[in-house]
Amino acid sequence: MKSRRIWAWVVLVATTVFALAPLYRSGDVSIPVHHFLHVIMLAGAAFSALLFTVPVALRQGKAIWLVAAVVTPLLAMFLMWPSEYALFERSPLLHAAQHLGLVGLGFVTGYAGQRYASGIGVVASLSLLLMGLLAIGGYGTSPPPQVRSRAPAALAQNQTSVPDAARGASIFAQNCAACHGAHGQGGVGPPLIRESARKNFTQAIIWIKHPKLPMPALYPQTLNERDVRDVAAFVETLK
Repeated sequence: MKSRRIWAWVVLVATTVFALAPLYRSGDVSIPVHHFLHVIMLAGAAFSALLFTVPVALRQGKAIWLVAAVVTPLLAMFLMWPSEYALFERSPLLHAAQHLGLVGLGFVTGYAGQRYASGIGVVASLSLLLMGLLAIGGYGTSPPPQVRSRAPAALAQNQTSVPDAARGASIFAQNCAACHGAHGQGGVGPPLIRESARKNFTQAIIWIKHPKLPMPALYPQTLNERDVRDVAAFVETLK
């Protein structure tokens, strides 16, 4: 039992140090890789919780433990929601705080489940990891299916035209800079620096045409097909 608790502390401390990486390591990664790192944190936290707890027999635990085991995975998914990245990535401290939140929620998922009944913590932890793995595949990060289905027809127009990033910069300054900053550094809207690491050219076009609130939809009333392609090309150049 003592060695089990020691291993629990080792895993938890290692996971916490890993979660604090934004404080000692810089550099952008793609959204899928970002989610994979989150899954590692969740797995480490949940595993340490399982090592810490002594499971009770079925129906002996308090119902509050079951509620916690069910709610915490959902809260973890909200922390991984792509629209929150602009907030958390404003500073390494906020980014590290997000990671610590994931570690805490992963730990509670495993711990609370095992406190309710033997095996429940394992099931809840596996469910949490499954949601994280689905996020790696694009669940919750890609445009809706109906938007993607419209993409081939929309992009077929002007397919032979070469996007003009310089023209896109001018259009961006007139229509987008007020929220995203003159150089894409962010403001009211999220920063677009290194957006190419998160979205390729085609995905950028889809996002401009079909944005999520509160970003306004400027296509097709304000921006035409060529405008969208040029703005997307400009955004891809932001480093």
